[in-house]
Amino acid sequence: MVLKSVTPTCSPQVINSYVISAQGGAPMAMYPEGNSQFDANWSPDGKQIAYGRNALMSQRPETLDIRLLDIASKQVSALPGSQNLYAPRWSPDGKRIVAVSADNSRLVLYDFKTQKWSDWITGLGHIGTPMWSRDQKYLYFDNINGEHPGYRRVKLGESRSELLVDLKDLHRSWWSSIALDNSPIFSRDISTDEIYALDLELP
Repeated sequence: MVLKSVTPTCSPQVINSYVISAQGGAPMAMYPEGNSQFDANWSPDGKQIAYGRNALMSQRPETLDIRLLDIASKQVSALPGSQNLYAPRWSPDGKRIVAVSADNSRLVLYDFKTQKWSDWITGLGHIGTPMWSRDQKYLYFDNINGEHPGYRRVKLGESRSELLVDLKDLHRSWWSSIALDNSPIFSRDISTDEIYALDLELP
């Protein structure tokens, strides 16, 4: 099954996640609700989905956290202590989840055994798109700005990351990932922008 996020045309402020069969077919809502869902990620055993949730449609101020959806029961629960976190990524053994802080300044790690979060990477600038290596030895991530912007990785159990690719001269979009052999993959943005002028006449 494939996960996909879609923004409905009738409500541009809400992003919904859908499940689509790997063989194709009609998309089905992952979990119907009136709040935004994004960065959905399967658990390694395929029994749960972790996703970021932004309570745009609630009566209280916007709330960003991480939710766990049980596929069999269709029950959703909040991951404890995940307020102001998003982009959850299950570790290959299913024992941990890594996430990004809402201001993109921290990578944090959740341990299901201790049920606690801990800061993993901080102080590098804007961090995004975390991705585990298949052997779980490393976490790869984007470092869009800061003193040495580029693509980095950090070894599990360590807190010092290493710069893999210097991207300061690459005009790129936000997306990045790794191939099966852990080679970094980036999308290059070679589009152009136009500048427009708008005249406003007030009565």
